[in-house]
Amino acid sequence: MNKKVVIRFLVILTLIYPAYMLFRADEILGVSAIQETEKAILNYQVSIWINWVVLASFAVYFKWTEKRNTFFNFTYGFIIVTFILYGFLYQSYVTAYDLPSSFSDNYTLGVLMAVQNIVVSGILTGILQGAVWWFTRRWHRRYT
Repeated sequence: MNKKVVIRFLVILTLIYPAYMLFRADEILGVSAIQETEKAILNYQVSIWINWVVLASFAVYFKWTEKRNTFFNFTYGFIIVTFILYGFLYQSYVTAYDLPSSFSDNYTLGVLMAVQNIVVSGILTGILQGAVWWFTRRWHRRYT
């Protein structure tokens, strides 16, 4: 089997997991107990981070062998979209159960949660991308 076909299949397979966890958390939202909903939202966040590890591994491999940033760009897009959905889901959770928040409006907490996760995962992805770029060059290993 071709290597690219296997990688595409594994990427699609890993994208199903966060999508499933998102639909599960959205289904539970407002219907079940508060602890169950909180656990479902946390499971969605964990599924995003697990998927980030898998996608970052593919991106490092692809950058190292093919010298292209296709998977890194896909990873950046993935983290932006999924964490925006996470922020929306988290804000819906706070609003549905009328939980206390340090913000008086109905959207700032969700935006804050999304931005925090996007910044952290974006920095980590950027460090990985920079490290792979650095170690694929020979000039950093020269002895003077």
